[in-house]
Amino acid sequence: MIEVPPLAPGETLLFTLRHGVTELNRDKRVSGQTLDVPLLPEGIRQAEEARECFAGTSLDVVVASPLARAIQTAEIVTGLPREAIEIDPLAAERSFGRMEGLTRAQVESRFPEVRYLQIGTVGYSLNPPGGEPFPVLHDRARAFLRQLLERHRARRILISSHQTFLQQLHGVLRGLDPFEALQHDILNLELNLFHLNAQGHLTSHRRDLLVPQASQYPSF
Repeated sequence: MIEVPPLAPGETLLFTLRHGVTELNRDKRVSGQTLDVPLLPEGIRQAEEARECFAGTSLDVVVASPLARAIQTAEIVTGLPREAIEIDPLAAERSFGRMEGLTRAQVESRFPEVRYLQIGTVGYSLNPPGGEPFPVLHDRARAFLRQLLERHRARRILISSHQTFLQQLHGVLRGLDPFEALQHDILNLELNLFHLNAQGHLTSHRRDLLVPQASQYPSF
């Protein structure tokens, strides 16, 4: 069970959870929205391990991206059936356009105009052809948060989604711009807990690695 703070009137708890490993993570290929791949068997095992840590944690609402890997992760970790999970298209992964499914070497060969921002070992594409630039994704994350709080303020909410979208959502919550948000990578089955006051402002943030061995699949 995850230790969570008590809620005063009007306060909200947001749990964010990145999905388990997929073939795209394993093979270091760009994911995005069009390749709706499921979890690998190892990703299922990761989610089952995370469920053991999460069991007994009180939730009011579970929201997931419409992509299979996020829904499947939410089902396993929370034990809820799909029909009990709220699906929100705004929580989908970043659109990488024509880069989706490609390795970085293939992107550089086919789309030499793509520029990258390198942060540690991760190369963030700044102008994916036909995809979402980071400021656009940041605005989508802001709209998602605003609408989520309109529907579910003062509740305990779990959001099952994807690395790049969650980076920008975390950035919105922490007051970071779209590029500052990229300084904070998110691993598979990483849980972040954000405590918001009655005005919707962040009062505390905590990060838990529910599956420590997920670090063997670093972002790229």
